[in-house]
Amino acid sequence: MIAAPARRQAGIAAVTAMLVVALATVLAVELLWSTSLDVRRTQNLLERDQAMQIGMGLELLAGELLRVDLEDSDIDSLDERWAEEYGFPFEGGNVVGQLEDLQGRFNLNSLVNEGGQRQAPAVAQFRRLIEVVVAADRDLTVDPESVVDAVVDWIDPNTVPDGIGGAEDGVYTNRTPPYRTANFWFTTPTELLAVDNMSPELYAPLVRMVTALPPRVQTAMNVNTALPEVLQTLAEDISSSDVETWVESRQSAPFETTQEFLEQAGDLFTEDNPAPPLEVGSQWFGLSVIVSVGSTRLAMYSLLERNAQDGNVTARLRAFDTP
Repeated sequence: MIAAPARRQAGIAAVTAMLVVALATVLAVELLWSTSLDVRRTQNLLERDQAMQIGMGLELLAGELLRVDLEDSDIDSLDERWAEEYGFPFEGGNVVGQLEDLQGRFNLNSLVNEGGQRQAPAVAQFRRLIEVVVAADRDLTVDPESVVDAVVDWIDPNTVPDGIGGAEDGVYTNRTPPYRTANFWFTTPTELLAVDNMSPELYAPLVRMVTALPPRVQTAMNVNTALPEVLQTLAEDISSSDVETWVESRQSAPFETTQEFLEQAGDLFTEDNPAPPLEVGSQWFGLSVIVSVGSTRLAMYSLLERNAQDGNVTARLRAFDTP
């Protein structure tokens, strides 16, 4: 017969062994889980880095398309190869890209000059653009003048509200969280969401009609690529039927000169109602890219400038996001 102390020692040894096994199991599971997370994290970083490199590779391709296009013609229109959506599958994913002529949009930075004073022709055109947006959606209750004043105040260098709808730091610092006006040029149209009087309902259709090009350049509107809504804002009293005529005309044969466009416009542009600077070619383009690698999706946006002399393309802005 085994003595009682011996039995107790055997029981303690068995419990101790079970605890050791349990602790070892927990540690093994924890180590396996930590290793799995590290592997997955590393894989995500590698996939994201690969996606970024592929996106920048597509940017180089877009630049080459634009360079060759300029060699072929000084005219830029929507029937050219650069305007087509293009994409490529590759092992483990795919990439798609789309170029857009940004001189077919309204440039927000044209609202004020280099000295910070509002430019009346551009301000009037922006007001007409907002009116076009509002007319297309009867549910929008927007005062175009107030929106224009607030947008001008966002980029002008002074701190005095401009007009009835103007808004400076006094308006924005009372919000939660508080912030201040930029008092600087727009770097991206998404900044409009921070501007007073700019509702999400107005922003959604407006953002695709505007751009933010560097203020140092004087860009002209490309009548071959301008959005129909933007064409309608070139002067007062331009109707939707006038715009339809221009769009149909450029689809069959792009305008080769601005004079050709002005002749077709007839008396819509006069000395008292002049057209803004117009062009039939462009130097500024936006590239949107979406790359899929494994389980990673990456969106890239590039602002591209094409040199009008040699056709070389330079990326002036590049941003990455997760769609």
